[in-house]
Amino acid sequence: MVDAEFLGPWGRFVLIGAGAAAVLVFLLIIACFLTPGCIGYECVRKRRSICENVESQGRDSPNSINGTFESIETASTLPKDDPLKDFPTELTMSLQYLPASAENVTGKLVIGIEAVSNLPQKQYNCTLEPYVAVNIVKQSWSNRNPEKLHSFRTRGVRHTASPIYRETFVVADVKPQEVKEWAVDVTAYDHDRYANHTELCTLRVPLKEVKKLLTSPEIHLLNYKMKRSSKEFGNILLGISYLPTAQRLTINVARLANVKFAPTVPTLNDFNPYVRILMLNGKTGRKMKKKKTKFLRAAAQPEFNETLTFDLTFAQLETIQFLVAVWSKNIIAEENSSGQHSDSEESINSYKKSKDVCIGKVAIGKGARGATEKAHWFAVLQNPRKIVTVWHTLK
Repeated sequence: MVDAEFLGPWGRFVLIGAGAAAVLVFLLIIACFLTPGCIGYECVRKRRSICENVESQGRDSPNSINGTFESIETASTLPKDDPLKDFPTELTMSLQYLPASAENVTGKLVIGIEAVSNLPQKQYNCTLEPYVAVNIVKQSWSNRNPEKLHSFRTRGVRHTASPIYRETFVVADVKPQEVKEWAVDVTAYDHDRYANHTELCTLRVPLKEVKKLLTSPEIHLLNYKMKRSSKEFGNILLGISYLPTAQRLTINVARLANVKFAPTVPTLNDFNPYVRILMLNGKTGRKMKKKKTKFLRAAAQPEFNETLTFDLTFAQLETIQFLVAVWSKNIIAEENSSGQHSDSEESINSYKKSKDVCIGKVAIGKGARGATEKAHWFAVLQNPRKIVTVWHTLK
């Protein structure tokens, strides 16, 4: 009666409608939190994933430095490398076949490397020092394992991406029928004083496809487009963080995966990996500091979990770059059966002459060329006091 008098003759229906509307709204809110794709559901899912990541990082992360640092995993969120771009790299070479004659008792094949233009850039901010390797191979029906017959190499030309060589190489005692089975493999490398030489571009020229090579003794000047190299040597997991108050950058070398150490290292027993990190001047490319991890014996999937520290001001982060290289320690029999070092002069000299070999490298910093490498560096700058962990490809 009171409701009817207050709201009029329709008061009961108004109250029933209001109650039904409230129940409907409540059900819609619950459905929003339970239905994938809805705003409420996505908010709950993101908060839950963040909590799980923090708990897992704090429980078993190999990148934790101390309790004051927060650890974040960005391997799935950072952009991947862009597809390989078709660099307009061109090779100018000359070919000439001189058949047997009164002056030439046997035939000769003359290969000239004239010039290369528009080579790809270095991984880090430094000038190239390119050279060209020439291999003459005998093609098989499968082309999988061609037999290498002759090898040549040009000199290196510093500070240029378009070197001019004008060098010729001569293969003597060559019969015409042999030339038809041969191919010339041309590979452009960048000489790196700090790590392994980088393969830049490749090209294969089957000699049977060169017109008039065997019928005309003149010099044939040829232009070819080279293909950018996609050679990779495995992956490395790096966790990087910067502490502004202490002005300290830390790089945690966690582990390696899928390392392709052959043919640089013949067997797994000879593969003794360690990681060397060089701090380079971003403008000149000169080495400023060097640190390395311990080496592990015969480790196919090595785990280091070592943290290397570098003192840097915030202003230096704009120019400094780091070259992370994976090396294999060359260990020659240093100990005899009793566990003592051998005293023979031969073993001592061989130990001194032994050199470690570099497997692959990756550059980190603002001047790095790769998309993943740049994204990792900027994520570190945007998240001070946090460890940003990313998988990188060794090249």
